[in-house]
Amino acid sequence: MRCRVSVRKISPYPLHYDYQYGLASMLYLKLATSNVELADKTHKKNGFKFYTFSNLILDDRIPVKDGLNFSKAHFFLSSPDPEFIRSFAEGLLFEPEFFLANNGNRINFLIERIEVLPVIRFLDTCTFRTLSPIYLKTLRKQDERLVEFDLYPKDSKFYENLHKNLVARYEEFYGSKIDKDFFEVMSVSSFKPKRVKIENNYRRCSLIDLSLSANPELLQFAYDAGLGEKNAMGFGCVDILQANTK
Repeated sequence: MRCRVSVRKISPYPLHYDYQYGLASMLYLKLATSNVELADKTHKKNGFKFYTFSNLILDDRIPVKDGLNFSKAHFFLSSPDPEFIRSFAEGLLFEPEFFLANNGNRINFLIERIEVLPVIRFLDTCTFRTLSPIYLKTLRKQDERLVEFDLYPKDSKFYENLHKNLVARYEEFYGSKIDKDFFEVMSVSSFKPKRVKIENNYRRCSLIDLSLSANPELLQFAYDAGLGEKNAMGFGCVDILQANTK
């Protein structure tokens, strides 16, 4: 289930590029406003969290030297769990004002509209475009110790981990093994590396167009829950460029 959230920026100042962590924190607080039990369960849960959100998509853009200046924007919020979307939407509408911290300033926003989008049913092929970057990592030996490495699509481990992570999250969410696990990356294009700051750490991640041939249930889950890791921090939200759908 997916919704589109339309917002208006009230403050005149530009927004810093590293707003993703602030947006994730705001969404959690709005969830707590609407459904404290669900928010508490989500916060304390170890392992995967089954929702994602896109970057802000600017409806207009005002040129400035540093940051993002605009009057209106929207973002997408997505989850395979309809209760999440309903609770988020209720929390956002109950208190439609929010702010994002911005180098010591507060950039104030107003939520103007929330639109629940039609459910899409996939067949076995789809080309996705990332609406927020995909983040994947691996451990590799360096100087006799294991070190975390962020992965880009030029590394074959990127695709292996993309598949494993998607299946693991699917099976945890539904509580059962997936039937007919097939997953093939047919092509990757429009790769753009990104560096995103989450709290005090930078994550190297990827904006890409990705063509997949896979079990329709995996394609559905990728669309609803995102691709890659740290989806609840706003990584891996995708949109459909081209697909066979029911």
